[in-house]
Amino acid sequence: MTIKTTLMGAAVAFACTAGAAQAQTYTMTLAHVLSDTSPYQVILEEFKSLIEERSGGDIAVEIQCCGQAGNETRAIQSMRTGILTGGFVGGSTLENVVPAYRVLSLPYLFEDKAQAYEILQSEMGREMLDLLGEFDMYGLGFGSIYERSVASKEPARVETIDDMQGLKIRVLPTPGFVEAYIAMGTQPTPMSYGELFMAIQNNVVDALEISPDAIVADGFYETVNSYTMTRAHQSTTVFVLSQSWWAGLPSDVQEMIQTAADDAIAVGIEAHDRLADEGLETARAAGVEIIEPDLGPFMEAARQSWDVILTDQPEAAEFKDRFEAFMAQ
Repeated sequence: MTIKTTLMGAAVAFACTAGAAQAQTYTMTLAHVLSDTSPYQVILEEFKSLIEERSGGDIAVEIQCCGQAGNETRAIQSMRTGILTGGFVGGSTLENVVPAYRVLSLPYLFEDKAQAYEILQSEMGREMLDLLGEFDMYGLGFGSIYERSVASKEPARVETIDDMQGLKIRVLPTPGFVEAYIAMGTQPTPMSYGELFMAIQNNVVDALEISPDAIVADGFYETVNSYTMTRAHQSTTVFVLSQSWWAGLPSDVQEMIQTAADDAIAVGIEAHDRLADEGLETARAAGVEIIEPDLGPFMEAARQSWDVILTDQPEAAEFKDRFEAFMAQ
């Protein structure tokens, strides 16, 4: 064998090795707790399609829906430790980990869903996402906003704030939501989402706060009689990744994932808005009474919880002030 042949062989071997390094493959396991027809699923399926196509198959995505990875608290812990690559979680659940996110549980913080989107898609929203890095997570973006109102069974029909007094209502298991509904005079009952259908069906609770799309997607329209558009919370959602997994990626792969996430979130928001509108119509057609109350008294009562929710939470209070300044412009 000549020296020239040996050098050519070495060059080919090096090129093959370099090519193999460039063709590094990644597998992403992404989880959420909602159904396989939910906006969470829509976003993650769109993300899967986009990233697998754009990476030429070098990034594969597995989606675990319906709480397969446990409830949101457990899923977040799995993301922080790297057991899960990431997924979709509620901003209200994150408040138990990230103090600044307590601001997202303030009732009637935003005027409406459009305003919530405007603020959370701004630089202030990106700052909130960047805070996740301190807690071993990376925030790809805020997703759909779930406008939550009160669904109830007879005789617990809500037309005025007086009808809320003593109402036993299931709320998200976070301090902010509990305090908000205490201020409105109810008996807030935190429980996991998986327990909720049986709880309302068996009269363990009189009512629940929920978005209109979820009433239909998870069958609640079959057991509740009325849906009162209190709109107390514009509940946020977040596309989260494990910080350790994210930090180990080359910058070009990070950029590809971020862009695919942005595009998928836009598709998911549009799908969610459509599902919310359709949910109201489906519920109404099924005999659920849709009630539009005067929101003034609800706002006045609920906002009395703000100081309690923000107690010893300076970061959350600062974001609240910044949001209000932005909205006042």
